[in-house]
Amino acid sequence: MKNNSQTQHSRDVSLEALCRALQAKDNFLLASHMNPEGDAIGSILALESLLRRLGKKTLIACEDAFPVRLACLPSARWNQAKDVPPSRAFDALVVADCPTLERIGSVQKLLTPKTEIFNIDHHISNVRFGHYNYIQPSASAAGEVVYDIFKWFQMKLNQEEATALYVSISTDTGSFKYSNTTVKSHQIASELIQTGIDIEKINDALYATYSLEKIQLYSLLLGKVQTSADGRIAWVGLTRDDLKQTGATYEDTEGFIDFLKYIREVQFSFFMSEMDGAQDGEVRVSFRSKGDHDVAKIAVHFEGGGHKKAAGCTIHGTLEEATGKILEQIRQELDPQKAKS
Repeated sequence: MKNNSQTQHSRDVSLEALCRALQAKDNFLLASHMNPEGDAIGSILALESLLRRLGKKTLIACEDAFPVRLACLPSARWNQAKDVPPSRAFDALVVADCPTLERIGSVQKLLTPKTEIFNIDHHISNVRFGHYNYIQPSASAAGEVVYDIFKWFQMKLNQEEATALYVSISTDTGSFKYSNTTVKSHQIASELIQTGIDIEKINDALYATYSLEKIQLYSLLLGKVQTSADGRIAWVGLTRDDLKQTGATYEDTEGFIDFLKYIREVQFSFFMSEMDGAQDGEVRVSFRSKGDHDVAKIAVHFEGGGHKKAAGCTIHGTLEEATGKILEQIRQELDPQKAKS
Protein backbone atom coordinates (compact mmCIF):
# COMPACT_ATOMS: atom_id res chain seq x y z
CA MET A 1 0.00 0.00 0.00
CA LYS A 2 1.11 3.58 -0.52
CA ASN A 3 1.89 5.84 2.38
CA ASN A 4 -1.02 8.27 2.31
CA SER A 5 0.64 10.83 4.57
CA GLN A 6 3.76 11.23 2.47
CA THR A 7 2.45 14.09 0.33
CA GLN A 8 1.57 16.07 3.44
CA HIS A 9 4.98 15.75 5.07
CA SER A 10 7.36 15.42 2.11
CA ARG A 11 10.35 17.75 2.24
CA ASP A 12 13.88 18.20 0.97
CA VAL A 13 16.43 17.90 3.74
CA SER A 14 20.11 18.54 4.28
CA LEU A 15 22.62 15.74 4.63
CA GLU A 16 22.76 16.36 8.37
CA ALA A 17 18.98 16.28 8.73
CA LEU A 18 18.79 13.07 6.70
CA CYS A 19 21.43 11.33 8.79
CA ARG A 20 19.95 12.44 12.11
CA ALA A 21 16.54 11.17 10.99
CA LEU A 22 18.09 7.83 10.02
CA GLN A 23 19.65 7.62 13.48
CA ALA A 24 16.21 8.04 15.08
CA LYS A 25 14.72 4.94 13.42
CA ASP A 26 15.32 1.32 14.38
CA ASN A 27 13.77 -1.07 11.84
CA PHE A 28 14.50 -0.46 8.16
CA LEU A 29 13.24 -1.82 4.86
CA LEU A 30 15.53 -0.97 1.93
CA ALA A 31 14.54 -1.01 -1.74
CA SER A 32 15.30 0.33 -5.18
CA HIS A 33 13.68 0.20 -8.59
CA MET A 34 12.50 -2.84 -10.50
CA ASN A 35 15.08 -4.48 -12.77
CA PRO A 36 17.92 -3.05 -10.64
CA GLU A 37 21.34 -2.32 -12.12
CA GLY A 38 24.73 -1.66 -10.59
CA ASP A 39 24.00 1.73 -9.06
CA ALA A 40 20.74 0.61 -7.47
CA ILE A 41 22.18 -2.58 -6.02
CA GLY A 42 25.52 -1.12 -4.96
CA SER A 43 23.82 1.79 -3.20
CA ILE A 44 21.34 -0.39 -1.34
CA LEU A 45 23.97 -2.93 -0.25
CA ALA A 46 26.22 -0.17 1.10
CA LEU A 47 23.35 1.61 2.88
CA GLU A 48 22.16 -1.63 4.46
CA SER A 49 25.65 -2.33 5.76
CA LEU A 50 25.92 1.19 7.18
CA LEU A 51 22.61 0.86 9.01
CA ARG A 52 23.58 -2.52 10.46
CA ARG A 53 26.83 -0.98 11.72
CA LEU A 54 24.69 1.66 13.45
CA GLY A 55 22.89 -1.15 15.27
CA LYS A 56 19.70 -1.03 13.21
CA LYS A 57 17.48 -3.90 12.09
CA THR A 58 17.46 -4.11 8.29
CA LEU A 59 15.90 -6.02 5.43
CA ILE A 60 16.48 -5.51 1.69
CA ALA A 61 13.53 -6.27 -0.59
CA CYS A 62 13.22 -5.85 -4.34
CA GLU A 63 10.66 -7.00 -6.87
CA ASP A 64 13.39 -8.75 -8.89
CA ALA A 65 16.05 -11.31 -8.11
CA PHE A 66 19.72 -10.41 -7.74
CA PRO A 67 21.29 -10.17 -11.24
CA VAL A 68 23.82 -12.83 -12.19
CA ARG A 69 25.92 -10.19 -13.96
CA LEU A 70 26.65 -8.57 -10.57
CA ALA A 71 28.07 -11.70 -8.97
CA CYS A 72 31.05 -9.63 -7.82
CA LEU A 73 28.72 -8.23 -5.15
CA PRO A 74 27.39 -10.19 -2.15
CA SER A 75 23.79 -11.34 -2.66
CA ALA A 76 23.12 -13.20 0.61
CA ARG A 77 21.15 -10.30 2.13
CA TRP A 78 19.10 -9.63 -1.01
CA ASN A 79 15.41 -10.66 -0.85
CA GLN A 80 12.54 -10.53 -3.29
CA ALA A 81 9.43 -8.77 -2.06
CA LYS A 82 7.30 -11.87 -2.65
CA ASP A 83 9.35 -13.75 -0.03
CA VAL A 84 8.88 -11.17 2.74
CA PRO A 85 5.98 -11.91 5.16
CA PRO A 86 3.37 -9.13 4.72
CA SER A 87 2.89 -9.09 8.49
CA ARG A 88 6.42 -7.78 9.07
CA ALA A 89 6.35 -4.10 10.05
CA PHE A 90 9.04 -1.48 9.43
CA ASP A 91 9.64 1.95 10.98
CA ALA A 92 11.17 3.26 7.78
CA LEU A 93 11.71 2.57 4.12
CA VAL A 94 14.98 3.68 2.52
CA VAL A 95 14.77 3.98 -1.25
CA ALA A 96 17.89 4.67 -3.30
CA ASP A 97 18.35 5.44 -7.00
CA CYS A 98 14.61 5.51 -7.72
CA PRO A 99 12.79 8.61 -9.07
CA THR A 100 9.24 7.49 -8.15
CA LEU A 101 7.77 5.29 -5.44
CA GLU A 102 5.82 3.33 -8.06
CA ARG A 103 9.08 2.00 -9.51
CA ILE A 104 9.76 -0.10 -6.40
CA GLY A 105 6.83 -2.22 -7.60
CA SER A 106 5.36 -4.80 -5.24
CA VAL A 107 7.60 -3.65 -2.36
CA GLN A 108 4.92 -0.99 -1.78
CA LYS A 109 2.69 -3.72 -0.34
CA LEU A 110 5.07 -3.99 2.63
CA LEU A 111 4.44 -0.38 3.69
CA THR A 112 1.95 0.91 6.24
CA PRO A 113 0.72 4.47 6.85
CA LYS A 114 3.23 4.67 9.72
CA THR A 115 6.27 3.80 7.55
CA GLU A 116 8.40 6.89 7.04
CA ILE A 117 10.15 7.07 3.67
CA PHE A 118 13.75 8.16 3.08
CA ASN A 119 14.30 9.04 -0.58
CA ILE A 120 18.02 9.11 -1.54
CA ASP A 121 18.76 9.77 -5.19
CA HIS A 122 20.61 11.67 -7.91
CA HIS A 123 17.95 11.66 -10.66
CA ILE A 124 16.86 15.16 -11.66
CA SER A 125 13.45 13.63 -12.47
CA ASN A 126 12.90 12.47 -8.86
CA VAL A 127 9.38 13.45 -7.76
CA ARG A 128 10.24 13.86 -4.03
CA PHE A 129 7.98 11.07 -2.80
CA GLY A 130 9.63 10.66 0.61
CA HIS A 131 9.08 12.17 4.01
CA TYR A 132 12.82 12.91 3.81
CA ASN A 133 14.18 13.65 0.33
CA TYR A 134 17.92 13.97 -0.20
CA ILE A 135 18.36 14.42 -3.96
CA GLN A 136 21.72 15.41 -5.45
CA PRO A 137 21.47 15.73 -9.26
CA SER A 138 25.11 16.81 -9.49
CA ALA A 139 26.22 13.39 -8.22
CA SER A 140 27.32 10.91 -10.87
CA ALA A 141 25.50 8.04 -9.15
CA ALA A 142 23.36 7.29 -6.13
CA GLY A 143 26.45 5.54 -4.77
CA GLU A 144 28.19 8.91 -4.66
CA VAL A 145 25.37 10.22 -2.45
CA VAL A 146 25.66 7.16 -0.20
CA TYR A 147 29.41 7.78 0.08
CA ASP A 148 28.62 11.22 1.53
CA ILE A 149 26.36 9.57 4.12
CA PHE A 150 29.27 7.35 5.22
CA LYS A 151 31.41 10.46 5.52
CA TRP A 152 28.84 12.26 7.68
CA PHE A 153 28.78 9.31 10.08
CA GLN A 154 32.62 9.26 9.98
CA MET A 155 32.52 5.58 9.12
CA LYS A 156 35.55 4.03 7.50
CA LEU A 157 34.44 1.96 4.53
CA ASN A 158 35.24 -1.74 4.64
CA GLN A 159 36.12 -3.63 1.44
CA GLU A 160 32.61 -5.00 0.93
CA GLU A 161 31.08 -1.52 1.17
CA ALA A 162 33.81 -0.05 -1.03
CA THR A 163 33.21 -2.71 -3.67
CA ALA A 164 29.48 -1.94 -3.67
CA LEU A 165 30.07 1.79 -4.10
CA TYR A 166 32.74 1.27 -6.76
CA VAL A 167 30.29 -0.86 -8.77
CA SER A 168 27.64 1.80 -8.26
CA ILE A 169 29.75 4.68 -9.55
CA SER A 170 31.56 2.73 -12.26
CA THR A 171 28.38 1.37 -13.85
CA ASP A 172 26.49 4.67 -13.77
CA THR A 173 29.40 6.56 -15.33
CA GLY A 174 29.98 3.91 -18.01
CA SER A 175 33.29 2.97 -16.44
CA PHE A 176 34.08 6.67 -15.92
CA LYS A 177 33.57 7.66 -19.56
CA TYR A 178 30.09 9.25 -19.55
CA SER A 179 29.62 13.01 -19.25
CA ASN A 180 28.29 12.68 -15.68
CA THR A 181 31.80 11.66 -14.55
CA THR A 182 33.31 14.37 -12.37
CA VAL A 183 36.48 15.09 -10.44
CA LYS A 184 34.64 13.93 -7.33
CA SER A 185 33.77 10.62 -9.03
CA HIS A 186 37.46 9.92 -9.56
CA GLN A 187 38.39 11.11 -6.08
CA ILE A 188 35.85 8.76 -4.50
CA ALA A 189 36.99 5.88 -6.72
CA SER A 190 40.57 6.52 -5.61
CA GLU A 191 39.56 6.31 -1.96
CA LEU A 192 37.57 3.13 -2.58
CA ILE A 193 40.54 1.50 -4.32
CA GLN A 194 42.74 2.39 -1.35
CA THR A 195 40.65 0.04 0.82
CA GLY A 196 42.20 -2.84 -1.13
CA ILE A 197 39.32 -3.85 -3.37
CA ASP A 198 40.20 -5.97 -6.40
CA ILE A 199 39.29 -3.65 -9.30
CA GLU A 200 40.58 -6.09 -11.94
CA LYS A 201 38.19 -8.76 -10.67
CA ILE A 202 35.34 -6.24 -10.41
CA ASN A 203 35.87 -4.82 -13.91
CA ASP A 204 36.21 -8.27 -15.45
CA ALA A 205 32.89 -9.24 -13.87
CA LEU A 206 31.17 -6.03 -14.97
CA TYR A 207 32.53 -5.57 -18.47
CA ALA A 208 34.39 -8.64 -19.69
CA THR A 209 32.36 -11.72 -18.78
CA TYR A 210 29.64 -12.79 -21.25
CA SER A 211 27.79 -16.05 -21.56
CA LEU A 212 27.60 -17.74 -24.97
CA GLU A 213 23.85 -17.12 -24.91
CA LYS A 214 24.42 -13.38 -24.46
CA ILE A 215 26.83 -13.30 -27.41
CA GLN A 216 24.29 -15.13 -29.56
CA LEU A 217 21.55 -12.73 -28.49
CA TYR A 218 23.74 -9.73 -29.34
CA SER A 219 24.41 -11.23 -32.76
CA LEU A 220 20.69 -11.61 -33.38
CA LEU A 221 19.86 -8.10 -32.16
CA LEU A 222 22.61 -6.46 -34.23
CA GLY A 223 20.85 -7.86 -37.28
CA LYS A 224 17.62 -6.15 -36.22
CA VAL A 225 18.95 -2.60 -35.77
CA GLN A 226 16.76 0.04 -37.41
CA THR A 227 17.51 3.70 -38.07
CA SER A 228 15.50 6.73 -39.11
CA ALA A 229 15.84 8.07 -42.65
CA ASP A 230 18.21 10.81 -41.49
CA GLY A 231 20.24 8.37 -39.37
CA ARG A 232 19.80 10.35 -36.16
CA ILE A 233 17.65 7.74 -34.38
CA ALA A 234 18.44 4.04 -33.91
CA TRP A 235 16.40 1.38 -32.19
CA VAL A 236 15.90 -2.34 -31.65
CA GLY A 237 12.97 -4.34 -30.31
CA LEU A 238 13.54 -7.58 -28.39
CA THR A 239 10.79 -10.19 -28.59
CA ARG A 240 10.17 -13.10 -26.24
CA ASP A 241 10.94 -15.38 -29.18
CA ASP A 242 14.42 -13.83 -29.44
CA LEU A 243 15.13 -15.05 -25.92
CA LYS A 244 13.75 -18.51 -26.63
CA GLN A 245 15.82 -18.78 -29.80
CA THR A 246 19.11 -17.94 -28.10
CA GLY A 247 18.47 -19.29 -24.60
CA ALA A 248 19.31 -15.84 -23.21
CA THR A 249 17.50 -13.89 -20.48
CA TYR A 250 16.28 -10.33 -20.09
CA GLU A 251 19.32 -9.72 -17.94
CA ASP A 252 21.54 -10.57 -20.92
CA THR A 253 20.26 -7.49 -22.77
CA GLU A 254 22.04 -5.20 -20.30
CA GLY A 255 24.47 -2.97 -22.18
CA PHE A 256 23.24 -3.71 -25.70
CA ILE A 257 21.87 -0.19 -26.14
CA ASP A 258 25.44 1.14 -26.12
CA PHE A 259 25.97 -0.42 -29.56
CA LEU A 260 23.21 1.82 -30.89
CA LYS A 261 24.68 4.88 -29.25
CA TYR A 262 28.08 4.16 -30.80
CA ILE A 263 26.74 4.60 -34.36
CA ARG A 264 28.39 7.80 -35.61
CA GLU A 265 25.29 9.69 -36.82
CA VAL A 266 22.94 8.60 -34.03
CA GLN A 267 21.79 11.22 -31.52
CA PHE A 268 18.91 9.28 -29.93
CA SER A 269 18.74 5.52 -29.39
CA PHE A 270 16.27 3.26 -27.65
CA PHE A 271 16.07 -0.42 -26.83
CA MET A 272 12.69 -2.08 -26.29
CA SER A 273 11.98 -5.39 -24.55
CA GLU A 274 8.69 -7.21 -25.00
CA MET A 275 7.84 -8.32 -21.46
CA ASP A 276 5.90 -11.24 -20.03
CA GLY A 277 2.77 -10.87 -17.95
CA ALA A 278 0.63 -7.94 -19.06
CA GLN A 279 -2.47 -8.98 -21.03
CA ASP A 280 -2.46 -5.88 -23.22
CA GLY A 281 1.30 -6.10 -23.76
CA GLU A 282 4.08 -4.32 -21.93
CA VAL A 283 7.31 -2.95 -23.34
CA ARG A 284 10.27 -1.91 -21.20
CA VAL A 285 12.36 0.83 -22.84
CA SER A 286 15.89 2.14 -22.31
CA PHE A 287 16.97 5.44 -23.87
CA ARG A 288 20.35 7.00 -24.61
CA SER A 289 21.31 10.31 -26.24
CA LYS A 290 24.39 12.23 -27.33
CA GLY A 291 25.18 15.92 -27.37
CA ASP A 292 22.68 18.23 -25.69
CA HIS A 293 19.64 16.04 -26.32
CA ASP A 294 17.62 15.08 -23.26
CA VAL A 295 16.12 11.57 -23.15
CA ALA A 296 14.79 12.10 -19.63
CA LYS A 297 12.09 14.31 -21.20
CA ILE A 298 11.07 11.40 -23.42
CA ALA A 299 10.99 8.95 -20.52
CA VAL A 300 9.01 11.31 -18.29
CA HIS A 301 6.40 11.68 -21.04
CA PHE A 302 5.79 7.94 -20.62
CA GLU A 303 5.84 8.18 -16.79
CA GLY A 304 9.44 6.99 -16.58
CA GLY A 305 12.55 8.88 -15.60
CA GLY A 306 16.31 9.03 -15.50
CA HIS A 307 19.09 11.31 -16.61
CA LYS A 308 19.60 13.63 -19.54
CA LYS A 309 21.56 11.01 -21.50
CA ALA A 310 20.22 7.77 -20.02
CA ALA A 311 16.63 7.07 -19.01
CA GLY A 312 13.92 4.45 -19.10
CA CYS A 313 10.19 3.77 -18.95
CA THR A 314 7.51 1.15 -19.47
CA ILE A 315 4.87 1.47 -22.20
CA HIS A 316 1.71 -0.64 -22.44
CA GLY A 317 1.09 -2.03 -25.89
CA THR A 318 2.97 -3.92 -28.58
CA LEU A 319 6.51 -3.30 -29.80
CA GLU A 320 5.11 -1.68 -32.93
CA GLU A 321 2.83 0.63 -30.96
CA ALA A 322 5.63 1.58 -28.59
CA THR A 323 7.98 2.29 -31.50
CA GLY A 324 5.51 4.69 -33.09
CA LYS A 325 4.87 6.57 -29.85
CA ILE A 326 8.57 6.88 -29.02
CA LEU A 327 9.59 8.03 -32.50
CA GLU A 328 6.93 10.74 -32.39
CA GLN A 329 8.28 12.09 -29.10
CA ILE A 330 11.93 11.91 -30.18
CA ARG A 331 11.19 13.75 -33.41
CA GLN A 332 9.51 16.51 -31.41
CA GLU A 333 12.67 16.79 -29.31
CA LEU A 334 14.93 16.79 -32.40
CA ASP A 335 12.83 19.23 -34.42
CA PRO A 336 10.54 21.19 -32.04
CA GLN A 337 9.71 23.83 -34.64
CA LYS A 338 8.65 21.23 -37.19
CA ALA A 339 6.53 19.51 -34.53
CA LYS A 340 4.64 22.77 -33.84
CA SER A 341 3.88 23.45 -37.51
